[in-house]
Amino acid sequence: MRIIGKFTLQSGQPGTVQLIVDNTEELWDLYNIIEKGDNIRLATSRKVQHDTGSKVSSFKKTITITLKIEDVQFSPNSINIKGKNMSENEFIKIGQYQTEDIEVNTKFTLTKDYWDDIHLETLKKLTDVRVMSEIVAILMEAGVSNLFYITSNQTISKGKITQSVPKKKGGFSKHDVKENKFFNKILNQFIKQINFENTKVLIIAGPGLIKEDFKKYLAKQIETNPKEWDELKNNTNKIIYTESSSGFKHSLFEILSKPNIKALIKDTKCVDDVSVLEKFNEIKGLQPDKLFFGLKSFDIAYNNYAIDTLIITDGYIRTLSASVRKDLSEKIKDLKLNKIKVCQFSSLHFTGETIDEFGGICGILKYVLEEISELGNEEKNDEKEEKKEKNMEKGNENSKKLKNDDFKNNKKEDKKEDKKEDKKEEKGKNKKKNGKENNKNKNISQQGMANKRKKNAYEDEDYDEEGDYDEDEDYYNEEYEDEEYDDDEQYYYKKK
Repeated sequence: MRIIGKFTLQSGQPGTVQLIVDNTEELWDLYNIIEKGDNIRLATSRKVQHDTGSKVSSFKKTITITLKIEDVQFSPNSINIKGKNMSENEFIKIGQYQTEDIEVNTKFTLTKDYWDDIHLETLKKLTDVRVMSEIVAILMEAGVSNLFYITSNQTISKGKITQSVPKKKGGFSKHDVKENKFFNKILNQFIKQINFENTKVLIIAGPGLIKEDFKKYLAKQIETNPKEWDELKNNTNKIIYTESSSGFKHSLFEILSKPNIKALIKDTKCVDDVSVLEKFNEIKGLQPDKLFFGLKSFDIAYNNYAIDTLIITDGYIRTLSASVRKDLSEKIKDLKLNKIKVCQFSSLHFTGETIDEFGGICGILKYVLEEISELGNEEKNDEKEEKKEKNMEKGNENSKKLKNDDFKNNKKEDKKEDKKEDKKEEKGKNKKKNGKENNKNKNISQQGMANKRKKNAYEDEDYDEEGDYDEDEDYYNEEYEDEEYDDDEQYYYKKK
């Protein structure tokens, strides 16, 4: 990042600086300088329509605006800024909200009401003319490989390759075929994209013999296709092969802690951070009471002049309120004046990620402080109490939930029972109704049968001319020859 013109900034004072972004790696540090309440002046464009009467044309017009920042968001390729317009122009009203992005090659002017030492230190690091060496690491194990770019601020994952590689069973087998395919992918997808001009060292690491097998494969490819791999051939002196426990990100710390790797990257900030973290982990294992964690412990150690090394992350600093940050900045300034080592790690770097797991602020003590040990025990007890309260609250919530669930279930059961009763009642009504209809149909059917029998009976009988029944002797003999009826019974039957 470059400063345009001459600007004098003093700690604890307001000030203005004009900057231009050179690459995306600078955006994270810049994000930790820009804050809510700052003013930023930059160029933007607006689509303007021009009406000539017969034709309407549009074009882009560049204008300069000043925003009072209300929100700042970081992304790997830009910083998104939202704020109110503070400068009058014909396209944007004063007080109107506007969103702009700061990207590579963006030129802007930043004004702060208060520049603290942390701001100034970060700005100094950003505008340092020395080019920081870049480290590239390819980590691999059977069937998995990861590519990482390691800078002073970030550990950037640039790609991952997976390939099914069966176990080796002796002789040339499927394992060798699959492994060669796997190595070919690494060569073409990872190594081809590396800019060796800006790369100080390329680390190739992995467990077992896999890195050695890849080294042989690489040498064979350079020998077979010298023209294609000419750049790689000229930079083989930058490649170092080393052991690692895995092919994943967490193995970077163990790799960069090795003396031979440190020697190669000794002039980078990364190696300093790794050395401090290595010392911190060593003391954590042997003398954990000589470490402190959190802002309260830091204040106790500071007041007792007991700090040997302070480790803090930029991500943690950003979460602090203005008053707390101001107080912390003054204390850090005092520590530096007294030659106390202060290390600020980037939260986007694997070293910073480790410190963020401890709360973002911690350090090494010159000697053990009982007050910090007691505070640690109190904090542990507080954590236990909080955990207990949370569990109780959770239990109460679960109990309420169970009660609510029981109430809901009972309600559902009641509804089910009501539905069942309604169905039974409806079924009974339908049954009764069907019964009545059946009886009615039965009566109609019986009546119909009776009428039919009556009709059939009359068809075989004799009537006189007046329509009266003629009781002839043949009728009796033919239909009722084995039965005896009197006149009344026969007549009744016939009538029925």
